Amino acid sequence: MANMLTKITIRPQQVKTENPEGCYKILKSDHRTANIDAKGLAQVSLDLASERARKIQAQLNAFAKATHDSRLRNVYESCSKKYDDIVHDLEAAKKNLRSKHVPIRVKDASEENKSCEKVLDGASTSDRTYLQKKIQDVKFMLTIVKVMWDNLNKK
Repeated sequence: MANMLTKITIRPQQVKTENPEGCYKILKSDHRTANIDAKGLAQVSLDLASERARKIQAQLNAFAKATHDSRLRNVYESCSKKYDDIVHDLEAAKKNLRSKHVPIRVKDASEENKSCEKVLDGASTSDRTYLQKKIQDVKFMLTIVKVMWDNLNKK
């Protein structure tokens, strides 16, 4: 039986994010996007977003263990919990890519990400700039996930 999936060639000008070139580079850097359909792109974008969220969560946990400042430890642990929620939302979205609940999960993940960003803005830490960059990376990945889901579910 012939493959019924329509393969997609990713081009920067077709990407509907605030940074089409960045989106293009991220997606093309993953070997799985070489010959892929819309569902595959949505899956890869969710995988990449989840991977980035897990990495920042691990970094936050390491920072929490390393600090002797209890207030800063609470900030790190609070953000780590938010990233645990983000990973949970993204993993749930992966289970049914065509679900109408995917945009809600992505929105929830985006709100958790923004919440952590606000908590860190008020914290006095030498790691703040580094973490803010990582938070922006996750924010961008969540934008990519939304765009890929929208593309998958075009009527």
